[in-house]
Amino acid sequence: MVTDQFTAGRYGRRLFYALAALILAGCSQQPLLPLASSELTPVEPGNFDHVLMPPGERLPQFSRVYIEAPEVSMSDYWLRDRRTDYTERDLDRIREDYGELLTEALRQGLERETQLVFTDTPEEAEVVFRPTLRALNIYAPDLSRPGFIRHYTREAGNATFDLVVLTPAGEVLGQFIDHRETQSYHGRSLEWTNRVTNYHHFSRLMDRWTRNLSTYLLIGGVVPAAEF
Repeated sequence: MVTDQFTAGRYGRRLFYALAALILAGCSQQPLLPLASSELTPVEPGNFDHVLMPPGERLPQFSRVYIEAPEVSMSDYWLRDRRTDYTERDLDRIREDYGELLTEALRQGLERETQLVFTDTPEEAEVVFRPTLRALNIYAPDLSRPGFIRHYTREAGNATFDLVVLTPAGEVLGQFIDHRETQSYHGRSLEWTNRVTNYHHFSRLMDRWTRNLSTYLLIGGVVPAAEF
């Protein structure tokens, strides 16, 4: 009886240590962030997943900004899942269209909430915004295949918003990163999804990112508020 209890206790301790090791390993394997600079460190993120700035630094006040043309990249999963369906022409169109959607959301949203002036060149600006839409995953195919197939989904997809704030000379001042799903359709019911509905729901997601950015900048006293 004593031997059995000793053996059970020994295996119990082994199981405990094994589980603890697994938990610690999982905690240490956090996804790597696409940092714009190795000097960036996490700060209060507000409504974003991550906000990063150089140690001990804050964003400077500014009122003139230049927005670079966004880069757009598809998720690896989407590229694998649709590899027999899409063409380079499809990819070029999606990148161009979603880049324009993001530029429009940033300009219109910031104009509505702040008094920022948007310049035509980085040299005229006090800071430069470098937006990227990463890991774009559109659930319903947005392709140019012949034929008529209806697709029904509960969400349009997901993507990662990555905005780097720089000086005109290229010095990194901060970075905002956030990954989100588009909002669910009414009552989470299935909805017929097509290119138009995809644009609509991703545009709303970009508007949300822009509102969160405006709020962060306004609360920090970084940009002047719009006059109503």
